Amino acid sequence: MRKTRKLIAAGCFCAAMAAGVTAYGMPGATGLVTVAPKTAASGSSNDTEYTKNEPAEDMEAQAVTEKVAAGAASLTAASNASVSSGASETEKETVGAEGEESSPEETGEDEAADNRVPVTAITPGQTPEEAVSQVAAQMAAASPVKAPSPYEDVAVSQVNGDEDYVNIRDAASVEGEILGKIYNNCAATIEETVETEDGTWYRIHSGSVDGYIKAEYFITGEEAEELALKIGKMFGYVEEGGLRVRSEPTTESDIITTLWAGEKYTVVEQENGFVKLSLGDDDDGNPVVGYVAEEYVQVYVKFDKAISLEEEQEMIEEARRREEEAEAAKKSSARNAVVAYAKQFIGNPYVWGGSSLTNGTDCSGFTRSVMANAGIGLSRTSSAQSHDGRRVPLDSVEPGDLIFYASGGRIYHVALYIGGGRVIHAIDEAHGIGISSMYWTTPCCAVDVMS
Repeated sequence: MRKTRKLIAAGCFCAAMAAGVTAYGMPGATGLVTVAPKTAASGSSNDTEYTKNEPAEDMEAQAVTEKVAAGAASLTAASNASVSSGASETEKETVGAEGEESSPEETGEDEAADNRVPVTAITPGQTPEEAVSQVAAQMAAASPVKAPSPYEDVAVSQVNGDEDYVNIRDAASVEGEILGKIYNNCAATIEETVETEDGTWYRIHSGSVDGYIKAEYFITGEEAEELALKIGKMFGYVEEGGLRVRSEPTTESDIITTLWAGEKYTVVEQENGFVKLSLGDDDDGNPVVGYVAEEYVQVYVKFDKAISLEEEQEMIEEARRREEEAEAAKKSSARNAVVAYAKQFIGNPYVWGGSSLTNGTDCSGFTRSVMANAGIGLSRTSSAQSHDGRRVPLDSVEPGDLIFYASGGRIYHVALYIGGGRVIHAIDEAHGIGISSMYWTTPCCAVDVMS
């Protein structure tokens, strides 16, 4: 048998180097071509002569070759058809772009190279069926590998029970020190899987926390990807300036606005090669949405992450601070309301023993009636009112606090503090209800009846 073997067109390039053969895939070829280097005995070492192989002498081998070649050609044609059918026809959706494609002559690319059919060697003794199986396997191996899913290493926490979180520890053990917490439906990246006596653990990274969690608290794979897309918040980052926004997911629909590189928008959904973006509200407060070609927008998803113990403490303190501020604002609002109500009666008469804010009242009747309007009950006399609330320092009084005055150790007058060092009170018959300095005479104490 000749040293050089015949080669056939197939789906995977395989040169018979052991036989000293150089193989070439011919565009669209179903036949076979082989060339064997043959160095001239009396020539320069740089001169190499190539000769075409003669037909095979073994008819059975020839039959095998032809059958395999036909099978390879069929598989190659199917592969080419599959690739061609997936071509994109999306319009280049950027301002100023014509969307024209360069010709092979302009780019210098050889169009035939895309259709080149690789070759493989027939092993002596192969049956036609074995050879065809070999070709199919080689073509499958050479097919484009599916891009890995961005969620391949993503796990989503699933925590049930009374507590909606699980602890992250510094070791794959329940005895490990707690570093942080991950709440239900949070995402984490799996860095390592660890098998221990009490089960499987993941070493994860989430937020600012790296640590270990039992695998039973996570879902992974396609299930995690499906859930992640539901619980995550999707955003679109505009990668190319002058991006047209369409009213519908087609290139024939109206252009409603233009976006610029670096802008970010919330993604509503993706459909038919387009991304539906939320663009805010119009002048009437109605939501505005539009569609952009997906190849010009980078879509990414944000998830809730784990938190460290330090971050949790900061969150608790921040929540407490906000609660205190809200309570203070509420209190301030209530106090200001009391002051505003009291001011309505400025100028009305003073009547000893009276309690009418319009027809006449004394000092304790005034404070009692004003507070009653705010739903706060007070005693009838000024001396008794000094015991109705909580004593506060005179230098820390707030609007709505009661200021008391005494003589010889006995309280005889009460006023309502309105802020700025002033009080409103039923002064006397000569002045009626009015405003004066808190220090019109020396106060003896102050009481908070509103806290």
